[in-house]
Amino acid sequence: TGAGVAVDAASRGLKVALVERDDFRTSSQSTKLVHGGVRYLQKAVTELDYEQYKLVRETLHERRIFLQTAPYLSSMLPIMLPIYKWFIRYWQVPYYWAGCKMYDFLAGGENMGSSYVMSKGKAVEAFPMLKTDGLVGAVVYYDGQHNDSRMNIALIMTAVQQGAVVANHVEVTSLLKTNSGGKVTGASVRDTLTGNTWDIRAKGVINATGPFADALLTLDNPDHRPIVQSSSGVHVTLPNYYSPRTMGLLDPSTSDGRVIFFLPWQGNTIAGTTDTKASLEVEPRAREDDIRWILEEIRHYLSPDIQVRREDPLERKHSFL
Repeated sequence: TGAGVAVDAASRGLKVALVERDDFRTSSQSTKLVHGGVRYLQKAVTELDYEQYKLVRETLHERRIFLQTAPYLSSMLPIMLPIYKWFIRYWQVPYYWAGCKMYDFLAGGENMGSSYVMSKGKAVEAFPMLKTDGLVGAVVYYDGQHNDSRMNIALIMTAVQQGAVVANHVEVTSLLKTNSGGKVTGASVRDTLTGNTWDIRAKGVINATGPFADALLTLDNPDHRPIVQSSSGVHVTLPNYYSPRTMGLLDPSTSDGRVIFFLPWQGNTIAGTTDTKASLEVEPRAREDDIRWILEEIRHYLSPDIQVRREDPLERKHSFL
């Protein structure tokens, strides 16, 4: 968000300074999806939640802008919802098909591809790693996938090209204010690598710190009451034999009701994410129980020929949502 704000402001001719406490690559701890949110659409329908409906409409529009703005970093990805008779009744084939068609309809002219139903044979052909026992078929819909870390760097470089001054490993230690009225006029910052400190004067300060927003709000008002409830999202990177290169998989109803994605990424496979309440940490680490939960859930969908082992994850990523 901060990189996007810097591009927008600098391109309008404003003087911009952007500081990042850690490294700009911290944006890379994600599922790599640019999606409207099929689970939000499900909530909008089942709970008659108009706000969720508006969120899906807006994110589907932004998805198309993302893919048009940086096609070299983004692409569309078909995602399969496998359907098993021991897990989901036959009547839910049309249920998921109707849900995906509504997703297509809300995207309108910005839709990436039309969702469709696959037979059991076609599903196994497209995703050979699938467990075939009890498989009825699958529903496939389209969403976007992108390289979020490169996108973040591209935005930062664009901001610099437009005249912004940016620095990573620089943290805000306090806010500068006028003597009367307490209006914010800038920030005191510290280089976390050298310890050097200096002040940055500004007519406006934008808090684009995501889950850490309360920390900056507290600098402005020591009596501030937290408004952000952070949640932990964990992903694991698995070897390439866990998924095909051109098809993702979505488990819409795991053992505890959460949603899990299983996606190809740069020759490997990303599996996740969890979504649990957690305390904020500067250097978060994936919890062992979250890793084992992800591995156990994907085991339900894979052929017995693929042995899911605890030592298989090549990388474990943890982010705050």
